[in-house]
Order: sequence, then structure tokens, then C-alpha cells
Amino acid sequence: MKNEVVGSMQTGISSTGVVVFALMALAIIDIVRGNVKVAPKWAWIGAVVLLFPVGPALYLLWGRGPRRSDKTSF
Repeated sequence: MKNEVVGSMQTGISSTGVVVFALMALAIIDIVRGNVKVAPKWAWIGAVVLLFPVGPALYLLWGRGPRRSDKTSF
């Protein structure tokens, strides 16, 4: 009985895990491409990776800098 439960837990990938991993990947891509505030880029990448899954949320709430707009205002 115990082997059945453990085996089923090891073979499945949870949708929550996929979402959290995707959030981490998107945060790192955003850090590399964009402007950051509060800390340098290397510090934010370290926080996102080491403080997983809280790190990406911290970056998105406090670390993102202003975004460029491609729209021209008249």
C-alpha cells in the first residue's frame, strides 16, 4: 500500500509546481531584459532562485522598475 502512494506521488507533476517554476523563469527573464529597482540585477536573480517560491513574488511586487512604452504620446 505504501509503495503505491509513494509511486503515484513521484510520477505526477503538479500544476502548481509548473506554475511556480514558470513564474520563476519569467521573473528571471524580466530581470535580465528590463530595469530593476531597489537592488542590482544579480541580487534579484539570487533572491528569485534562493528564495523560491517567494523570491519571484518579491521581485514582481518591489523589484520591477518602470517599463518602457512603445507608444508615442502626442
